[in-house]
Amino acid sequence: MNYQNILCVGDSQTFGARTYGCYPLYLAQILSTKTPYKWRTINRSTNGYTARDLWFMLNREIDTIYDTFQACLLIGTNDCGENKDCDLFEEYYRQILRMFSVKHYRAVFCGEIPPIYPDGHIFFNKATIERRERLNHVIEKVVSEFPQAYLVKMEGLSRDCYEDPVHFNEKGNLLVAEAFSTAIQKL
Repeated sequence: MNYQNILCVGDSQTFGARTYGCYPLYLAQILSTKTPYKWRTINRSTNGYTARDLWFMLNREIDTIYDTFQACLLIGTNDCGENKDCDLFEEYYRQILRMFSVKHYRAVFCGEIPPIYPDGHIFFNKATIERRERLNHVIEKVVSEFPQAYLVKMEGLSRDCYEDPVHFNEKGNLLVAEAFSTAIQKL
């Protein structure tokens, strides 16, 4: 079989919280129909994770993942909601990308933090919009430091793509999968 593996890491947005599907599932489906390969996505995400949590998890688990040389990274929404330190977020993000580099990943597709739609949720209020902008600038900066890292913009995600301020519905999962798929196919 002619196949490709891709590791998807992140928080509840990657996990697919609030829906039955998730963007990694749709990503494998899209890539399997648009390329000559049968794609397998490996979803190693956990609800509630921050960049710090992801860094710890990857340090424990990266050596257990074989025959995989590309990844999708979507993290930062909880860092916004929990008002985490911007400088520490930057260093955790850098260490995550460095880990992929050391493990010889050829491509890491780094999703910007998707839009947040405040609606009275205590963790995702209007202040998180400004923090999202700051952290997205950090992501862009860190991605530019790694030749195998590619920034993936999350365009087209309107409020009707969400179940709540941050979790995608199936339409949102599909749009995120399409954004990653487009970036992957451009290589």
